[in-house]
Amino acid sequence: MVRPLEISLLRTFVLLVEERSVTRVARMLFRTQPAISLQIKRLEDAAGRPLFDSDLRHLRLTPQGETLLPYARAVLKMHDEAQMKLSSEEIDGRVTLGCPDLYAAYLLPKTLASFRRAYPRVEVSVRCSLSRQIAADMDAGLVDVAIATRMPGVGPKTGNATRLRSERLVWLGAVNGEAHRRSSVPLAMLPEGNLYRDVALAALNEAGVGWRIACVSESIAGLQAMALADAAVLVLSASVHVNGLERLPPDSGLPELPEVDIMLWRRMQGLSQAAEHFARHIELGVSGATADDSQDEDEMSHSAAAE
Repeated sequence: MVRPLEISLLRTFVLLVEERSVTRVARMLFRTQPAISLQIKRLEDAAGRPLFDSDLRHLRLTPQGETLLPYARAVLKMHDEAQMKLSSEEIDGRVTLGCPDLYAAYLLPKTLASFRRAYPRVEVSVRCSLSRQIAADMDAGLVDVAIATRMPGVGPKTGNATRLRSERLVWLGAVNGEAHRRSSVPLAMLPEGNLYRDVALAALNEAGVGWRIACVSESIAGLQAMALADAAVLVLSASVHVNGLERLPPDSGLPELPEVDIMLWRRMQGLSQAAEHFARHIELGVSGATADDSQDEDEMSHSAAAE
């Protein structure tokens, strides 16, 4: 007889694939590492196939694991949506979300709209700031849930983190512009300590490309204005589309940029039921979105700060 694939086991399996760490998954699920290993063994027994090669130290999926992964994600999404829908009428309260302006502009519109439809009795307020400040706000009890960029050494001491998805960074310049062809490439950048800035400058230095800072602003409005005037180039996530700007191609002379991780932070203590449902709604909406999905909502003439 075929054994059922339990929801809790599928959730552990998907988290292991996404987090690539038994230690982190154990912490997220409030379990021990041996308990996580046992859950995967139970899932493999139910599936009748090994899902990871060798052991959990390397976390390489077998062909059977690769086959199961999209089904596991689909099952979990339907399960969680059903749970939220059934309980939505009973949930009320207030939730404060912290996030950089850019994420508020291109990640949240559809998710916030669907949450309001599902949970009409929950009031959501948004605090837009840089990721470092958001972490401090969460530690101060001012933020319940947050979307932020993963940065070394940056995170709330009173919250836990879940990776939502990765986004590749790209260079943007004015359509048919020439700024990127100058001997010292003019850059429009956020202030020091911003991950997008650090990554871009490191890539330019490694590639031996000359550069100068032409504009520094905490808001992307000023940076975008410089780029639209062909006075500078800037760095944004690949899924953000701004009228008048275009992604600079590989032959532009600018180095390829890496991906960054977008994280969901939750307060560990005192998180309300409304906030927990909101956090889960963000997980379902943001982690399942693709760059193509976000294009429809991101054709904008302005955006906001990335970090």
